[in-house]
Amino acid sequence: MNNEFISISCIPAPTFIEGDYVVFQPGDRHPDRTTLPYFILIVVTHGRLFIAEDGNNMTVAAGESVILLPKHHHYSWKAMSETTEYYWAHFAVISEWDVGPQPTPMRSSIEVPILHYHTAQPTMYLLRQRRIEEPQPLYSLFNRLFAASTSPMQNNFWPTQQLFLDVLQTVQIVGEEESTAFRLAEKVRRYLDDHFNEDVTSATLSAAFHLHSSYIIRSFKSAMGMTPNEYLIAYRMEHAYKALSNTDIPVQKVAVMVGYPNASYFATLFKRHYGMSPSSVRSLNLIHTGAQPHPLRREQRGAGNNGRKENNDD
Repeated sequence: MNNEFISISCIPAPTFIEGDYVVFQPGDRHPDRTTLPYFILIVVTHGRLFIAEDGNNMTVAAGESVILLPKHHHYSWKAMSETTEYYWAHFAVISEWDVGPQPTPMRSSIEVPILHYHTAQPTMYLLRQRRIEEPQPLYSLFNRLFAASTSPMQNNFWPTQQLFLDVLQTVQIVGEEESTAFRLAEKVRRYLDDHFNEDVTSATLSAAFHLHSSYIIRSFKSAMGMTPNEYLIAYRMEHAYKALSNTDIPVQKVAVMVGYPNASYFATLFKRHYGMSPSSVRSLNLIHTGAQPHPLRREQRGAGNNGRKENNDD
């Protein structure tokens, strides 16, 4: 059995192209192909399929699935020895993906704002070949998928895609180690969201979750593709950008609101993140809305740079 993992970034999500249910008689062979640009998901319901990919021979029995890679050589290494039936589906992936002996977290191919991004793990893990413990619900999903995809009704694209994502969700696999890390990362993310304007450090997280800081950082990076500190900075910057764009709150007060008493340090981080200063974003907002700038109080004009420095040990 092929125990490799296919790791696929789900932003953007895989797209169903076509599929069907086929029956092969003894002596029949799977088509020989080399240039098909799609992944092929096959779920055998009866008999055994003798399929090869680039010289790697696989035997797929009833109740098992196999996934073939795009633009590889697929063929029967042996004719069917008995009546063999299976579902097949072609799906396209334009996001990042990888194949190897271990699951590999994949980052989104599209930049997604952290402020409204609540999906801790955008990677789907699929075993090249696996046993389906309860295949009947999967068979039912395939039947609904193919009924929707061949329906003469208009606007059936989205229902079809939703059904296909349900199929992938049924056959995906996440090991206990990965799921443990992802669950921890989601808890840490929620903590950072709730305490983003406070002084959060590695020690803070370690005390909050009663775990060593290095384990927290490693788990978070595995799930989110960034460290807790990188996430915290990005989350703060998005809050700041929103405040600067939609309100007339003074820049120095915005800095404090997102956890930076030192307005100068905040401005440095903001410009590094967005390529423009906070005052530039505020000026653009004034131009677009015709609003008048909020008058700074005297004590704000004379504010010093006595704030704390962002912790960078994450």
